[in-house]
Amino acid sequence: MTLQRLLIAYLMVVVLVQALFAAFPGIDLAVSALFADGSRGFAWAEGVAPTVNLLVRRMGELAIFLLLAGILYGVMTGKARGDDLRLMAYPLLCITVACGLVVNYILKSHIGRARPDTLAEFGGSAQFTPSWQVVAECVRNSSFTSGEASMAASLAIPAVAILWPHLSRTRGRVLAVLVAAAYVAFTSVLRIGLGRHFLSDTVFSVLFAAGFALALYPVLGIARARKHLPVLSPRRRALELAEQRGVF
Repeated sequence: MTLQRLLIAYLMVVVLVQALFAAFPGIDLAVSALFADGSRGFAWAEGVAPTVNLLVRRMGELAIFLLLAGILYGVMTGKARGDDLRLMAYPLLCITVACGLVVNYILKSHIGRARPDTLAEFGGSAQFTPSWQVVAECVRNSSFTSGEASMAASLAIPAVAILWPHLSRTRGRVLAVLVAAAYVAFTSVLRIGLGRHFLSDTVFSVLFAAGFALALYPVLGIARARKHLPVLSPRRRALELAEQRGVF
């Protein structure tokens, strides 16, 4: 699928998702209610889920640190240049723009949407508001949208894009997509189950990450850079030669 087709598909998904949550805002309450024990709040908040959530978040932060350290080391030693730097910068820029700027700095600071665990429906006192509605139910660090979901998607989507030409045509690519989707979905479900975010918070965060990943892909020249991924390209060439010789 070409980049143009991916962009068209992405825009269609954005329109459909926005229309869905605008027409049926109660979806958020219905999904959150699946994890809530009536007015007594969210049971996951009292179990092992907060620890798991913290572990998942720290793993993402570790990946970010390793990417940043890799860039700094490569620049200082001269061992990473051109394509290598662009590949490492790809997910970092997605996180910086989607997660850092759009989600945390702009939306979470200005939308003011109350988190599920503070709503009157779940034992709190705040009022439910649909996505994108600017209110004052939350003074700072509001529910809309999810920082963790955007960070997970900003790591997973560029990773799949970078590895794509080095994966086998069917099995490897399907597996990569499933692993990436599972990571993002698991992160999102944790945030919903803990009562910290609504479904729409996580969905729009993933869409933001996907949008910036699509936008940065041609800007950074990822299509060319990923062909020469240092760790995988020699193995890929060996597999191609083996296939030509009829070994596989």
